[in-house]
Amino acid sequence: MAVLLAIAAIVAVGLGRRPPAPAGAGSGLIAGETAVRSQAVSWITTQVGHDIVLACDAVVCADLAQHGFPAGNLNVLQPTAPDPYGSEVLIASADIRSQFGTKLAFYAPTVIASFGSGAGHIDVRVIAANGAKFGAALRQDLHARKSSGAELAGNAGITVSPAARAELLSGGVDTRLLTALAFLAGQEPISIVAFGSFAPGAASGVPQRWAYLAETDPAAHASGAAYLQSLLSFAHQLRPPYAPLSVGTVQLPGGRNVLRIEFAAPSPLGLLRS
Repeated sequence: MAVLLAIAAIVAVGLGRRPPAPAGAGSGLIAGETAVRSQAVSWITTQVGHDIVLACDAVVCADLAQHGFPAGNLNVLQPTAPDPYGSEVLIASADIRSQFGTKLAFYAPTVIASFGSGAGHIDVRVIAANGAKFGAALRQDLHARKSSGAELAGNAGITVSPAARAELLSGGVDTRLLTALAFLAGQEPISIVAFGSFAPGAASGVPQRWAYLAETDPAAHASGAAYLQSLLSFAHQLRPPYAPLSVGTVQLPGGRNVLRIEFAAPSPLGLLRS
């Protein structure tokens, strides 16, 4: 409660410093900014891990706290903050972009989601904790994902669709997901139908965090509901950092029912060794 009150106080001060919006077009602009912020907050609260520390302006942080993101993991950036370090993800609203200017791409180079357009857009960015070494860490992680993806694609216990195989070989799959799939394949034969994510506006190369698995497999010892229940049971045995955000059945376009294993954003670096 104390953290929430502190955020509310900062919001009140911040709003008090803003000049009043002009009538007419100004009210439309505010409505547009509110809608974009609502989209970003909805995505963050459902897709970003709640153990992640977020840096944001006072208004965005307050909205996130009100929508269930842990207030203790929200770092309200004061206008005088020299950088966003100490957090893992930066919510780049218009105020934050103005505050950091051209340094923003250095502090937080990777966009994992983006909402809106023009001056009011909001980017969700991964903060480069190791500064200039971040690019090298990205390249090493990609190499490790490619190597591990190739191993999975060649695993005799895994059936892989052509599209899913291409993602594995290109290094386009989240490291936690690769490990989870290897674990599942060690318990039951699995069939990977596809990979995916919900990450509007994400930069090229951001890994896929979802896997869609067939609900049956001809090579499995069980069939139908028993096989699906077995996969669910094994998936729930996974422990952090390999514990999924959610596991459940969904229906793909076209009507096929599959098991979706979903991991939270952002994808961590360095979990796999190349």
